[in-house]
Amino acid sequence: MEARHKHGGGDFTATRHSTTYDYISPSKLDLVGKHVLITGAAWEDGIGYATATAFARAGATAIAVADLHGVSDELSTRLKQAATQAGRAEPIVVCCTVDISKLDSVQAMHDIVSRAFDARFDVVVNNAAHMEPYVPFLETDADVYWRSYEVNVQGLFNMARVFLPLLLSINTTHNGLCTMINVASSGALTARPGSGSYRSSKLAILRWTETLQLEYGNKGLLAFCVNPGAIKTKITETAPEEVRNRFPDRPEVAGDTIAWLGAERREWLAGRYVSCTWDIEELVSKKDEIVGQDKLKMRMAF
Repeated sequence: MEARHKHGGGDFTATRHSTTYDYISPSKLDLVGKHVLITGAAWEDGIGYATATAFARAGATAIAVADLHGVSDELSTRLKQAATQAGRAEPIVVCCTVDISKLDSVQAMHDIVSRAFDARFDVVVNNAAHMEPYVPFLETDADVYWRSYEVNVQGLFNMARVFLPLLLSINTTHNGLCTMINVASSGALTARPGSGSYRSSKLAILRWTETLQLEYGNKGLLAFCVNPGAIKTKITETAPEEVRNRFPDRPEVAGDTIAWLGAERREWLAGRYVSCTWDIEELVSKKDEIVGQDKLKMRMAF
């Protein structure tokens, strides 16, 4: 386990983790019988695949993994192996190609996965994202710059429009988790030169996640917005190499935290922002403070 003490920069817990640790280990979770969908899962060193692996190790019965570039049969096989090596039953794994920015593409994925999963979904993880190059606004390509909003905002709207009705129906008929986890970024909390479309689109998702919770929480929805950490993944290839080389975190700390968050109903955290690098045991100990002062939500101080 690697842990560092608080040094500012948006940390809410005194301890910050760059790698996974015992408290959030998937071996301690029970997702047997649960059906999970994760987008942005094509890359072995990515957050989406790490999340799918965590759910497999936690015993999820059915896992759908989707990506704009598709998901290889090899990664599907590795997910099944991750489950059996953890002493769990081999899950059903469905791989899909999807462009979440297009509603018809999301609907087509829904139809495929629904048939395989008997129209049951317990957890949807919206991880797929787009980041434009790190250059000043007037130096950007207009279409590439807007693409961040098409994927990061419109894409999540499309995912919710298609999958939220099923999540809500499962909660009322099968005592499901009814959980939607939206992957944001620490960039949503900071303003720096470059990647303005990415940062502002992720900020928009913070507010939208809170809104979803307010609108559908009374019907059983648990919506969360997570910062996966500063991880050197495929999406960050548009960032300068010197920036990427300073990213300290590993995909597993994000994947295991997301699986922990989705493993049971935690109403007290719903609608809030959670960083996967925070010490989750300490976060839980702050429950009364978080709820009592309505923390971990986006506000403007006057």
